[in-house]
Amino acid sequence: MPQVEITEVVDTIYAAVLDEGADWLDLGARLRSMFDAQRATFWLPDDDGRLCNRLMPVDPYEEKYASHYYRLDPYRAAARDVSIDQSVQRRGDVRLGHEIIPDSTYVHTAFYADFGRQSARRYMMGALVNASGVLPIGLHRAADSRPFADEDKRTLARLVPHLQRALQMRERLAPVEASLGAAALDALPIAVIVVDSGMQMLHANAHAVELLHDPQSGLALARRGPGLQANKPRLFARHPDDDMLLARLVGAATRGSAGGGLRIRARQGSLPGDASALSALVCPALRHLSLSALRHAATGTMPGAATVIVRNLTRPVPPPVTLLVDLFGLTRSEGEVAAALAGGVTAEDVARARGVSLDTVRSQIRTILGKTGASGLRDFERIIALSSTMHAPARGKA
Repeated sequence: MPQVEITEVVDTIYAAVLDEGADWLDLGARLRSMFDAQRATFWLPDDDGRLCNRLMPVDPYEEKYASHYYRLDPYRAAARDVSIDQSVQRRGDVRLGHEIIPDSTYVHTAFYADFGRQSARRYMMGALVNASGVLPIGLHRAADSRPFADEDKRTLARLVPHLQRALQMRERLAPVEASLGAAALDALPIAVIVVDSGMQMLHANAHAVELLHDPQSGLALARRGPGLQANKPRLFARHPDDDMLLARLVGAATRGSAGGGLRIRARQGSLPGDASALSALVCPALRHLSLSALRHAATGTMPGAATVIVRNLTRPVPPPVTLLVDLFGLTRSEGEVAAALAGGVTAEDVARARGVSLDTVRSQIRTILGKTGASGLRDFERIIALSSTMHAPARGKA
């Protein structure tokens, strides 16, 4: 696969997910063209909260699938059986259809006989995207096409991490509704820092400036050193191990990788409570996140630069109730209780705030633990943290 084509699709991924110069249908068309596929599937809630396939225009087959056949889809059933923890372990793991369900089994399912045959779903290749839940993405070919091959798997494996990173960026940048310019970035309750391959800072929003000037923060700036330009201080983590990992992730992102995440420890020698652990997401730099003057430039990644998005882990941000309802099948009331618990509120506080008995809340908690598959409240907090770590307070669209 030519590198230029992959780069163009990567640019389209970030542009479509962040709604900056392209949309999901543009991405779907590019993916179908790249893989010579008749259909592409990636189901996400729309603005009204209804699940829809973002990668295909609505047609009779999409309507039939959404209204009925998704219940019979054996590939979707297999994805539902994968936990968030398992999806983390399988990150970048692209599989062909027969590696998920034996071919001889699939072609004899009611799904294929009644629907898949007519809707160009004979051959499939897919992966799981772990961003606020386990989200399957699939590409499909008709019976008169060739099956997907290992080369197709390798190509999709290069793209899936970028899709996951773009979704995580969208969730962290959710408060920005209309524009990602300097003023909007300054209003974010998280730090956004753009650096070059040498970790020299190109841009930082207001929250990042405040964080980097906090003497107790695990992140700081070095203004002197070999090769440093006077107006471009170097970003570094105070803990040496964190600094090495951060530099490695930034270097990879500037060379076209999807980057990654890490936890940045508090400053060495700080007493408990004096400093905060930070969660950092490293991803390719987008042109409209770099300099306000470039805000209206073409959307896409900026070669040789990376974005570091940082959130304070000591300030818990409860996930949106709608997210918990969609992910775990909670009722609205259960979702509100779960969100409160994820935000650090006790069962007693929940009962008092909702004007119900403690027994009622405890009964709801037992139901929540059952639906989320958690063994206890601590395990529940871990599961929610995995599914919502990248969420900023939901002032804009989720």
